[in-house]
Amino acid sequence: MKKIFIIFLSLVLCFLSACQKEKKIKPKLPVGENIEDIPNFIIEDFKLKSTEDGKIKMEIISKAAQIFEMKKKAKAQFVTVKFFEEDGKISVLYGDRAEINTETNAIQMNDNVVLKASNGIILKTNKLFWDDKEKKIFSDAEVEIIKDKNRIKGIGFESDSGLKNIKLKNKVELRARNLENEN
Repeated sequence: MKKIFIIFLSLVLCFLSACQKEKKIKPKLPVGENIEDIPNFIIEDFKLKSTEDGKIKMEIISKAAQIFEMKKKAKAQFVTVKFFEEDGKISVLYGDRAEINTETNAIQMNDNVVLKASNGIILKTNKLFWDDKEKKIFSDAEVEIIKDKNRIKGIGFESDSGLKNIKLKNKVELRARNLENEN
């Protein structure tokens, strides 16, 4: 009899617990509750490859990224972009933050941006843009270009990703090594 009572009591408790109203949990949204400001995906160890005719032309790697499908963009942190050149050489771009247009592959890099070109030239700035359609990098911020002991500073520039055709725009300052002391 005790077994029947315990089974009956267990069934009643199960039935009563199933009849309670479900509590709806409303997720807390980040500041600015517009739906387009909420990432659709959050990805750790993000990697994106861009190809042309089956060849990798660009690879974007970051520690984390947030994908916003409605805005057609991705925001990434601690970013490395590799540009694969026709001759097999690679130029590498680093930055703390990036915003990537997922339709056009255009990139805006911000904070501690460094481009190490395959030809040994190093470019430093805090803001840099990549136009994938035109295959050009550019900036309206202050830039420093370093090759060996030579340094060029200026405000605003444009170039190809390998820093082969550099155009500085304003306030250009050059510090070149002293050739007389090298003999």
